[in-house]
Amino acid sequence: MIINELLTEKYQTQKRLDEIANHNLIKYVENAHSRVQQLSVQLGLKLKYGKPTEAIKVVG
Repeated sequence: MIINELLTEKYQTQKRLDEIANHNLIKYVENAHSRVQQLSVQLGLKLKYGKPTEAIKVVG
């Protein structure tokens, strides 16, 4: 696999977010969802996608 600076930064960011969520996938998804909502308000974007709890119900 080819690794470059962008991929390295992506992996490091994912690792930090995982640590913040204490390696809990549900918390990781909830945190990401919350951040997307905050950014969409700040940037004036309307994003449409599933809610974390709906995805968990489908998988679980």
